[in-house]
Amino acid sequence: MSEGIRKTLWHVVRLGVAAALVAYVVSQAKLYDAVRPEPGAAALPVVRETADGVVVRTRDGGERLVRADAFGPGGAVRVAGILTIARRLADRWGWAAAALAVMTFQSPIAAVRWRLLLGVQGIHLTFLESLRLTYIGWFFNNWLPGGAGGDFVKAYYLARKTHQKTEAVTVVVLDRVIGLTAVCVLGAAAAGYSLGDDRVRVAQVIIGVFLACLVGGSVAFFSRRLRRLLRLDRLLARLPLAGIVARVDRAVLVYRHHKAKVALALVLSWGMQAVALLAMWWLATGLGSRASWDHYFVNMPVVWIGWSLIPVPGGFGVAETLVQRLFTPSVLGGTAPLPAAEAATLALAMILAYRLVQMLATAPGGVFYLARRTDVSPTHMREALEAEPETGAPSG
Repeated sequence: MSEGIRKTLWHVVRLGVAAALVAYVVSQAKLYDAVRPEPGAAALPVVRETADGVVVRTRDGGERLVRADAFGPGGAVRVAGILTIARRLADRWGWAAAALAVMTFQSPIAAVRWRLLLGVQGIHLTFLESLRLTYIGWFFNNWLPGGAGGDFVKAYYLARKTHQKTEAVTVVVLDRVIGLTAVCVLGAAAAGYSLGDDRVRVAQVIIGVFLACLVGGSVAFFSRRLRRLLRLDRLLARLPLAGIVARVDRAVLVYRHHKAKVALALVLSWGMQAVALLAMWWLATGLGSRASWDHYFVNMPVVWIGWSLIPVPGGFGVAETLVQRLFTPSVLGGTAPLPAAEAATLALAMILAYRLVQMLATAPGGVFYLARRTDVSPTHMREALEAEPETGAPSG
């Protein structure tokens, strides 16, 4: 099978998975309001409001009046659709404004972290240049998700500017790993705080397992003794693109001698993740969620892990599915669990609102990209980075 056919099939599979997940998420949510006339009954779509109650459409196509005095504990339940939930945030726009304001701090923090990691490789950028490249990368991730990926577009510009392709790819990889490590540590801290809460047990287990794998993998990677014992160098030599893998491997090992800078990068990552968690918490509150703060700090790291590791364009379908599965009716309803359909709809509204705020916060990246646009397409940028590099030892 040719390389072109394999790539085409890979893209088809990714898009197929995304489409299937999106279809599942949408099937769980409701666009319009519905009413569950009595406990255990199916929710029926609302036709209109009257002075006496709510008129709903029955399964046979007829209409039925659910009287106002039928609503209450043990009686009829109103299930809010996504349009009603969205109007809540429009009426409480201060929550959305606060979320957007706090998200604007992410790019400057990320630029400082990226500049710090680049310095270890002997690549020195000004803060403004690092900020521009950071915005460009996130613009592609949030506005133009696809095969190229914002990280690779950012690395391409860096490699073109410094002629250090391997080091650019190295920092892209390490930047992502440090970010995942930071979000896992935050999630683990929140999991410890909410250890007795069964509502977030699944997220607690996933965070614990993933953090253990990260720590174990890091120890095995950086320990000379374990590398020899596990024959890691031989394993890497058998991977595709073994030449570039070996160069990236040597470049990453440079950070073994810069522990303080790696620790500072981790602290900066905590700041970035805290900003994103606050934004999600505030948006969800504006939409009507009654979940406590620790539920976001435990559940959202799992969402971001899946978003980062499952190779679907833009994480579409992956993030939405995870949010629906983790933010259950008992989590979103607080002391009074929501109907399942309303919880699924609210969860979908939460992640869509978060995506929108992300897009608005990273919109300046589009201006920076157009200001320095080249004739090279984003896909060709990634191909240029993945091509076998010239021999030579990395700097640092």
